[in-house]
Amino acid sequence: MAFEDSFVIVPLPKTLEGAKSIREIETSAHVGSAIIPLLWPTAHKDGDSKQEKSQEDLEAKDKEQDAHALSSMIQPENYYFLVRDKSANMDVAFVWWQNCKGRTEAEWAEVYRNRHRPAGCNEALIDATSGVRFLKRAKYLGDRDFFMLKELYVRPEYQRRGIGSKCMEWGVKTADELGLPAYTEASEKGLGLYTRYGFEEFDRVTVNLEPWGGKEGEINSYGLLFRQAKSNGASED
Repeated sequence: MAFEDSFVIVPLPKTLEGAKSIREIETSAHVGSAIIPLLWPTAHKDGDSKQEKSQEDLEAKDKEQDAHALSSMIQPENYYFLVRDKSANMDVAFVWWQNCKGRTEAEWAEVYRNRHRPAGCNEALIDATSGVRFLKRAKYLGDRDFFMLKELYVRPEYQRRGIGSKCMEWGVKTADELGLPAYTEASEKGLGLYTRYGFEEFDRVTVNLEPWGGKEGEINSYGLLFRQAKSNGASED
């Protein structure tokens, strides 16, 4: 679908309010996710007797997440954009692109050791999912510079309304102008969008969530995608 007239894409304000806005969008997009309660077991406890403690944990997690997001937003290699629905006066999506430098094997290892894992999270599950994806990314990309789609979230009621495509257009165009390949990681839900813009899956990390407390048959599966720079500087239709 076409990007609607009431939608506008703007740079994300580099403020705590901006960080809060993207957190709320991400949270809405994760509703019903099988892995989120497993990543944050303390904050998703059941039972009335634990409700107050869980609320405190959630507020602490939100505060830390906002502070960490703000620290990323102010870095010059990061590009954040919001999509706002003017008719509803609401932020409905955001995208985060990053201009990444290649690293030596030792540099990748140092980044892995020091990567952000928020307090209260299930660190072992993070290592088994995004941690494994990080290591595969490091091995594949090595010392190559690249442009990375870090995050793209759209509120559920605004999905399939042209927003994802609009968020992709700037990034692939910029990557081509810089002569850089692009990289991202995709759930099954996002895979079709990314392949339309020239990304190709070269690897996949799939984790059975049942041993981590998930229901039978629940998995977390992400494709690792790479896109060659287009010499003519044009993005796909």
